[in-house]
Amino acid sequence: MTDRSKTAWVLGGATLTMFSPLAMVLAGYRIPMFQNLGFARGTMAPPLAWILATIVGIAYVLYTMRAIPFIASMQREVSLFKLLGVLSAVVGGIVEEVFFRRWIMDMLMSRGFASIIQVGVSGVAFGLAHASWTLLAKRDFKATLPAIMSTSILGISLAIIYLAGGRNLGPCIFAHVLINIVIEPWLMLSAVSGKWRT
Repeated sequence: MTDRSKTAWVLGGATLTMFSPLAMVLAGYRIPMFQNLGFARGTMAPPLAWILATIVGIAYVLYTMRAIPFIASMQREVSLFKLLGVLSAVVGGIVEEVFFRRWIMDMLMSRGFASIIQVGVSGVAFGLAHASWTLLAKRDFKATLPAIMSTSILGISLAIIYLAGGRNLGPCIFAHVLINIVIEPWLMLSAVSGKWRT
């Protein structure tokens, strides 16, 4: 099995798993956490949150392309593999923001934790969860700590955007999907193949 095939199976499996709550919502089931994702008229976040989301999204994409040149080198490819990455980006961006921002941060808020604790816990949990892709790396775990640190910083930034938007998920989902559309599936492929350079 080729590295692309392995990556496609991993991305496909993860996307199908994450899509299940969205499929339930589309089928008419009410899942409160997935109600009002912040894009409905009258519930939009303030402009500051959208500006911050755009800045964070672009900055993280540029950082990732510089840190992993393989991702930058693959940007012109148009393929079914990239289409799978786009699908994964949209589904993952929505579901992960519902979980890491709405569920974790709102649960901590309901238990009386200060905003700074909500931001820290959400960000670090996000970073630790995203370090799991380095387990796919071919015995190359030197990327694990940088992956935890960079995605924790991204998670903290998205948590701040969530608060700046009045706990509206729209800007967070926008930034997350923007990042994922550019770097998926190449980040996963670089982990599976061990190709970090071009």
